[in-house]
Amino acid sequence: MIETLRTAFLGSGFIAKAMVAGLTESGAVPAENITVINPGNPVTAGALSEQYGVVQGRPEDVADADIVFFCVKPQNFRDAMDQYGKFFDSEKLYVSVMAGITTETMEGLIPGARVVRAMPNLGLSIKKSATGYALGRFAGEEDGRLAEELFAPLGLTERVDESLISAVTALSGSGPAYFYLLTDAMTEAAVRDGMDRETAEKLALQTFFGAAELMERNGASAKEMISHVASKGGTTEAGVNAMEKDGFRETVEKGYLAARKRSDELGK
Repeated sequence: MIETLRTAFLGSGFIAKAMVAGLTESGAVPAENITVINPGNPVTAGALSEQYGVVQGRPEDVADADIVFFCVKPQNFRDAMDQYGKFFDSEKLYVSVMAGITTETMEGLIPGARVVRAMPNLGLSIKKSATGYALGRFAGEEDGRLAEELFAPLGLTERVDESLISAVTALSGSGPAYFYLLTDAMTEAAVRDGMDRETAEKLALQTFFGAAELMERNGASAKEMISHVASKGGTTEAGVNAMEKDGFRETVEKGYLAARKRSDELGK
């Protein structure tokens, strides 16, 4: 169904580019049905038009869209409403990827609007995103199905209650940085132990690739996978115990909660 709907992207940054690439390359939405609008940065909007064949639009083109993606920074949401608000109506579906901006806030500015709030992550660019989404007060099950269709070409999509969108932001939205942080820490430990950096980073990265795929194939929980690797009295058990003793889980939870808190703050 989404292939027949006209879709407008407000903004032409990373998320807009990744979504345009996913939708056009998968054939989910024809390029001619996608309009990218960014009068503040026509160069990036033009680059998307040239690369993917989508339409580079003007603010007034929003009026013709069936689906409007808010791909602007949350700090710029009010400015976007000033610029595009007069072209909005309650017949459109609005999909927001802005951290912290609630569906209630958007509904207050676009009366009766059907809003879907989504939080994808960095994996969008390689169609491996982990995306959580929630429906606003006026959005129905059909809107949920449309959201699934829009994000399906870009990776895993899970529906959650809106009260958990900030949790999604902290978990999978910010999650790639936690992975990179752990990869860097493990690499640094090996380098200090005498290994060259390139080898250490390659080994760490391949380790994570294999571990993630194995867990997915086995359908096992993380705790179960740890028990498979950490044999009694072995090297892995020693390493895991040392990390646990020094508060590894507590540190990760602090990071998660800080990201969640910041997501809520951005909405204010």
